[in-house]
Amino acid sequence: MSYTYLQSGVDVVRNDEFTDYIKHSLKFPEWVIKEPTGYATILNFTNPPIVLTADGVGSKLLLHIEHGRWEDAAQDLIAMNYNDIICVGGRPKAFVDYLGVNHINKVHYEFIGALIKKLEYYEMSLVAGETAEIPSIYTEKDWDVAGFCIGTLERKIPVDSINYGDIIIGLPASGFHSNGWSLIRKIITDERIDINTLDFDLLQGTKIYNNVLKVFEHVKGIAHVTGGGILRALKRVLRDKGWDIHIELPDYMKWILQYVEMEEAMKTFNMGYGMILIAEPSRFDEIIRITGGDIIGKVSNNTIIVVE
Repeated sequence: MSYTYLQSGVDVVRNDEFTDYIKHSLKFPEWVIKEPTGYATILNFTNPPIVLTADGVGSKLLLHIEHGRWEDAAQDLIAMNYNDIICVGGRPKAFVDYLGVNHINKVHYEFIGALIKKLEYYEMSLVAGETAEIPSIYTEKDWDVAGFCIGTLERKIPVDSINYGDIIIGLPASGFHSNGWSLIRKIITDERIDINTLDFDLLQGTKIYNNVLKVFEHVKGIAHVTGGGILRALKRVLRDKGWDIHIELPDYMKWILQYVEMEEAMKTFNMGYGMILIAEPSRFDEIIRITGGDIIGKVSNNTIIVVE
């Protein structure tokens, strides 16, 4: 059987329509700096400007709860915000959390402890938050968490300067990261898969690309590969331009492709790359030295994708 994201209950088109509705309903004040990729918002009422974003772990959290993976859950929550902030040239600094639970218990203490520890490792601080006990919404076992990240703008990434012939650099992912999990969970359930028997760590936390902070001056575009998979990430940063890329699949992607068609995978998963950088060819050596990424292609007139 071939599975789809829609079958797992997630309608990407419906989500896009709602997002467009919100965008068209808003009128931004003059102190909001326009940023075309939409990864984070830049607020220009301080010097330097503030960068702000919000995100969560998604349904991957259900598996973290089931298996007691608090450090990985904390890593996921931080990464989904941290990586978005750096896409617009911001340095993440402060973090705020919202924890919605049935009743506060031991696991929430363990999770918050892991969150504080991880934030300190990445030179951030948990500065505020809200914990809400809502037994009428959350079951005894289930809970949810959202993160809000604040940073300062170091360099507004010049995506408008991207040209045909610029190189596309892929930074390896640590796994599926925190997207596509409704589909993954459906496959695990329907196929009766014991995740402990897999050859890779399915629940490994999302990679945090803190080294990208060191290459802001060398890049023209940065794309965090999240919702919508690698295709949407490329579209967000390249917009009307095409791409000629070559993808080498890691073990976890080869596994999921037993259950999902390639077209569905391309618009759902990261395909092995958690972050994409766009730069002039002359910047290649320095970027690779710092980030450990690989050239996976170039900006082109026509879109070509080769998968191995």
